[in-house]
Amino acid sequence: MTFPCLVLEKINKRFSGIGGEPVVALDDVSLTVNTGEYVCLLGRSGSGKSTLLSVVAGLESPDSGTILADGTAVSGPDRSRMLMFQEAALFPWLDVRDNVLYGLNLLDRLSPAERLERADEYIEMVGLTRFRHFRIHELSGGMRQRTALARALAPDPEMLLMDEPFSALDAMTREQLYADMQRIWSETKKTILMVTHNVREAVCVGSRVVLMEAPGKIVGDETVSLPYPRSMNDPELAKTAAAISALLPQSDKGGASL
Repeated sequence: MTFPCLVLEKINKRFSGIGGEPVVALDDVSLTVNTGEYVCLLGRSGSGKSTLLSVVAGLESPDSGTILADGTAVSGPDRSRMLMFQEAALFPWLDVRDNVLYGLNLLDRLSPAERLERADEYIEMVGLTRFRHFRIHELSGGMRQRTALARALAPDPEMLLMDEPFSALDAMTREQLYADMQRIWSETKKTILMVTHNVREAVCVGSRVVLMEAPGKIVGDETVSLPYPRSMNDPELAKTAAAISALLPQSDKGGASL
């Protein structure tokens, strides 16, 4: 039997606020992500995007509801769902290759030679072969994110979770990484769930854009039918981004950028 990669049913999550007043982070969220989709969660800060990603990763437990990954209930972190953060979160005392090897060293099924071969394969995929022996402080911000991406992909997870991975980078670096992500997604066929507040970014890389608003509600789910590869400078992409932006609640338009 074939299952969707991810199924969330009626997920609720609250946190304690100032004075003990509960803050609603997720409110009755239901979402299905099929295998091989690139789904972008789009909305302003405080709409519940990152909380939803943390729940899917198993870092947070919902107060109620069901989460199934490949038909199995999610009860905590799992190597089948690798999380990539806004900051690269790399080990500064290791070089690029050893950072990528870190997760691979936990895979008993691979021999040391196989781990090294796989690390170099993914380092090449993200375009860092010449820099595999560089320490983290010697890398640009974009190269650090490429290293983090290689580290997340190398253990061959079923799903890659990305929490605003490009937001701290300059515009030119982001655009190059958008092109790289499209290529890597095409090559690996990975299921990707990515948080962003940038509408054009979501349309550039995503096959679907899921719209969220506070307090933690899904208010839209749009398929992006533009052909790949996509460019941020394409007029059709700008037109699609504007149409999706128009679907956001009026109060959210100040927090989600074109």
